[in-house]
Amino acid sequence: MKISKKNLHAMLFFMVLIFYHHANAIEMVKGEIVSNNIVNKKELNNNKNNLSRNYNLTFINNSKYDILNIKRIDEKCMYKTGSSNINLMVGERINQEIEDKNTFGVPFCFELDKYISWTAETYKDGEKYQSCDIQFYVNFIPFTIVTGNMSEWYTRVDTSSCKLKVTATCDSVDCLNIKYGVSNPPSDIVITIKDDNILAPPTITSPQPDSTVENNYITILGTGVMKDGSLPLIITDFNPYNYAAQFTGDDKNWISHLWISCGITGTISIKGIKNSDVTLNGPPCGATITSIQDGQTIPTGKYSLSGRMNSDTADNAKHMQVQITGYQMDGTIYVPTTSYTPNVDTGTGKWELGGLEAVCGINYNVSVSINAFSTPSDNYPTLPNLIGSNISYHTANCPIEITKPENHEVVSSTINDVQNILIEGKATDGTRIDGSVNSLNYQDYSNSFAISVINNNKWSTEIQDVPIGFMKITVTNYGTEEVPIETNSDKVTILSSKIFSVEAKKDNVFTEFYGTSMPYVEDEDFSPEVKISSDELVFFERNITDEKGDWKAKDKHYAKRGVYLFSFEEYDDSGNYTARGEKKIKCTGGDSGMSCINQ
Repeated sequence: MKISKKNLHAMLFFMVLIFYHHANAIEMVKGEIVSNNIVNKKELNNNKNNLSRNYNLTFINNSKYDILNIKRIDEKCMYKTGSSNINLMVGERINQEIEDKNTFGVPFCFELDKYISWTAETYKDGEKYQSCDIQFYVNFIPFTIVTGNMSEWYTRVDTSSCKLKVTATCDSVDCLNIKYGVSNPPSDIVITIKDDNILAPPTITSPQPDSTVENNYITILGTGVMKDGSLPLIITDFNPYNYAAQFTGDDKNWISHLWISCGITGTISIKGIKNSDVTLNGPPCGATITSIQDGQTIPTGKYSLSGRMNSDTADNAKHMQVQITGYQMDGTIYVPTTSYTPNVDTGTGKWELGGLEAVCGINYNVSVSINAFSTPSDNYPTLPNLIGSNISYHTANCPIEITKPENHEVVSSTINDVQNILIEGKATDGTRIDGSVNSLNYQDYSNSFAISVINNNKWSTEIQDVPIGFMKITVTNYGTEEVPIETNSDKVTILSSKIFSVEAKKDNVFTEFYGTSMPYVEDEDFSPEVKISSDELVFFERNITDEKGDWKAKDKHYAKRGVYLFSFEEYDDSGNYTARGEKKIKCTGGDSGMSCINQ
C-alpha cells in the first residue's frame, strides 16, 4: 500500500504531539509528588514511576586530626545536588538531600547515567594534605548484560586518585567501587572519609642523650606539637619549673631554654609525653675566659675580658672575681694583683669585665674564681677546682716614642740664644736608643746622644745648649741579646724659641717697647710678628722678630697725663706653632714721660 505524503506528515505530527504531552505529564507528576513533603523517601520513590528518585546522602569525617573539605566539581541529570562546598571538623557529619532526573525534558535524561562528582581534601596544620575524587553514580543496565532479568537501575560510589581511606554503603550494603553497583536504587547513601595521618608526638632533638652541656644556660631543640596543636612544655627532674617553647619558624620545630646546675646529671622531658626523657650531664663547675687565649698578644690601650661562668646556683655566679697581675719583661711586678667583680648574666652564663688598660711590654696573668666567702656554707659551698681559669697574655714590646716635646711644639725656657731641652719617651726595657738633634735652618747644629737605661719602658735625656730655630729630634731603638726586638724609630720637629717677653724702657721722655718671641726663619718661610695695640691711643702696630727672636717696637710713646693700657700678642700665619698668651703693660703719664708696669 502506498502512503501519500500528506498522510505521512499527519502521522509524524500526531507522534510529536503525543510525545510532547507525555513529557509534560511526566514533569507535572514529578512536580506534584516532590511538592508533597509528608511522605518519606521510599514512599516518594515508589510513587514516581521512575521519573526521579530521592536519596539521603551522608558525609562523615572519620579522621582523628585533620579537617575535611568536600567540593562539588560536576553533576549530570540531577535535580538536587546538595551543598557545593562542605567543611567537616574531626568526627563531624552532614546530611545532604539528593534527587536525580529521569525525564524526556531538556536536558534529556531518560534512562541515561546520572552522577555527582566531588573532590575531598584533608588539611593538616592549615595546609592541604591528602585528597580523593569521589563520584555518586546511578546508571541503567539492560537485562542482557547482567542477570538476564528485566532492565534495572544500579547505584554505586566510585573513587579515583584517592589517597584517603573511603567507605561507602547504599542502604547498608557496600557499594564502593562495585562493578555494576547495587540494584533497586537505595534511599540512604553513607560515605565515610578517613585520613591516614597519625600525629607523631613531640620529641627532643637536642641535646643528645648522655651528652655533657657546656654552660648552665642550655638550649633545647625539638619538633612536633601536642594533640591539641599547642607547643610542648619542658620539665626536669632537678627543679619544679615548666619551661615554655617557641616556634623557630620551621614547620613544627621549636626551641626552649633552661638552667642546669654544674656538676650534676639530670633528665629533661616533655610534659605529658611518655618516653620523651633525655638524660644529660651539667657543665663542669667553674669559669672560663673566652675573649683572650692563653699566650695571646693583645694591642695596647683599652680592652675587656669576657667568658662563661658555670655555677651550682645562679646566686653563686654573682660572686665571681677576676684577679689581674702585670709583670715587666724581667719578671718584676709592674701592677700588683688587683681584684675585679665582673658583670655576670646568670641567664646566659656570660660574664664581662671592661675598662681595662693594657700597657706595652707587659705580661699579664689573669685568674677567675667563684668563691668569695671565707667559710663555706650550705648556701655557698666550695666549688670544685675551676677549669681553664688561669691564662697569661702580653702586649707587644713598646715601640720607640718621643712623648716630650711633642711634634710642632714651641720649646722655650729663656731669653738667651741657647737653651737646654729635656727629651722624654717610651721604649722597651733592656733595649738601646741612639738619637740626635739637628738644626733645620741656617745654623749648622747637630748633637747626638745614646741611652742605655730604660726604666719601666720610659727613658729621658737633656740636650745642652740648643740654639734658637727649627730642630728635628730623631731616635732609633735597637734590640739587645737579652731583649731582641725589631729596630724602630720616631722623630719630631720642634721650634726652639725664646720665651715671649715684653719690656718698656725710657729714651729721654719717650717710652719704647721691646722683648723676645719666636724667631724669624727665612729658610722655612716662618715670619712671626708681635702686635701692639692701645684702645686709649687708638693705636695698632705690627713688629717682625729677627733670627734670634728679638723684636723692637717701631714707635715711641709720650704722655704727660692719663693712664694707657698696651696689649702685646704673638702671631704666626703658618698655623703649625701655637702662639703664647697675650701680655699687657699699663703706663701712666707724667712730666717726665710715662712710667710702665707689667699687668
